[in-house]
Amino acid sequence: MTEPQRSQTFTPQVEYSLFLVRDEDDYDSQPPEGIGIAYLPVARGVVYVASTIQEHETKAQVHVWPGVPPKRAEGELLGQVTLFSKSGRISVHSMTGGPEGQWLELGEPGLYGVRVYRFGGGLAAQARRDEAVRQISDGEDVEMPTDLESYVIDTWH
Repeated sequence: MTEPQRSQTFTPQVEYSLFLVRDEDDYDSQPPEGIGIAYLPVARGVVYVASTIQEHETKAQVHVWPGVPPKRAEGELLGQVTLFSKSGRISVHSMTGGPEGQWLELGEPGLYGVRVYRFGGGLAAQARRDEAVRQISDGEDVEMPTDLESYVIDTWH
């Protein structure tokens, strides 16, 4: 089991320092209180992923493995949770907006393990974002950085 069965890259907008991994048949996007990386009860079909940076675009690469993958040596492990997928399809997107038809086939409905890793982020990335916001507010023609952080999400059945 050295390769995932399927992979897809999503580009969610982080809002309120969060984005979602969500089952196609579940659209409840109210985060629980006191969340780091957290999850609602398994039947709800949503994993809330916390960012160290507010309001920005990020990349999340999702891998579907045939069994439990080995833990990654690189990246910061944010957590491991269980997700119930009613549809057998998931998406990664912002708190307020859907994936616009982008879904990843997990396989069949059922319980899936989910591990989330973050690359980058932290105080230095937040400072870069804040500087870009300041420059934009001052009328400078700068783009918001899109490489502040990224995520790898491993799923398995």
